Amino acid sequence: MPHDRRFNLGYINIFASSKAHVSVKNEQLVLTNEQKQIDYPLADVSSVMLENRESSISIYALSKLATYNILVFICDETHLPNGVVLPYNSYYQTLTQYNLQMKMPKPLQKQLWQALVKNKIANQNQVLNLCGGYDELKPLIGAVLSDDSTNVEAKASLVYFKALFGNQFVRRDDNVINACLNYGYAIIRGFMARSITAHGLLPFLGIHHANQLNNFNLADDLMEVFRPVVDLFVKQKLSAVIELTPAVKAELYNLMNVEVSVGRARYSLDYAIELLVQNFIKSAKEKSNCLMPITLQGLEIHQYE
Repeated sequence: MPHDRRFNLGYINIFASSKAHVSVKNEQLVLTNEQKQIDYPLADVSSVMLENRESSISIYALSKLATYNILVFICDETHLPNGVVLPYNSYYQTLTQYNLQMKMPKPLQKQLWQALVKNKIANQNQVLNLCGGYDELKPLIGAVLSDDSTNVEAKASLVYFKALFGNQFVRRDDNVINACLNYGYAIIRGFMARSITAHGLLPFLGIHHANQLNNFNLADDLMEVFRPVVDLFVKQKLSAVIELTPAVKAELYNLMNVEVSVGRARYSLDYAIELLVQNFIKSAKEKSNCLMPITLQGLEIHQYE
């Protein structure tokens, strides 16, 4: 059966922290540095992180990566992701998807955002449980109204982050915890944007986020349920870390392989993103909430068959 490049579900995420050159030969992604050369089958690759600004990639390689729907992250001078290369025109019925989004009833959009916020708070509560806390956020889950009109999400986050990182913690402060959180969130956002565009959806057309300067409003809507995975990792693994090193970044990048539950089945976080986008499209088609709950289990890496 030929590989369906539009919905590439490769499991290899390549993190290139040192200077390297990326090329493609014989349907293999070739990563070359001063010491060695490593080849990866394109069909098995999900993403590439080019962290070192001295790295290079050929135009042919970029074209082939886009063809295989492989996500490419580009970093700034601080080695933080500041851009992604996404596939263009990879879906064959883009106008159909456009109409689905444009014609989605407003009440349905509000119901979907309500479901996403409830799912996010449930996962935040799970993080607190796994870190030795209590069900501090559980009462707030049932308080989320349509479109989260009373902003329970913000109330839950205020309690959550202080319970997780201490009463002095402020989400916007310039510190290593926030640097790690932002790095992990940026990776999830990129993967979400990749899946959205692969399905022909407009990433800037959100159901709740509506910033006219934001090209990824829909990605910001749908990624909310996955943020607690990063929070749990930072809390459990990085308590002694004083800076965001390449080794820490590689571990944050590898969170895409962490196992989560979607309904009753378990998948990698990367594939769970794909399923969430599919369920969003199903909701638009059936004009009802078809989102399955996504549940954080811990930080166990999913075993691919």
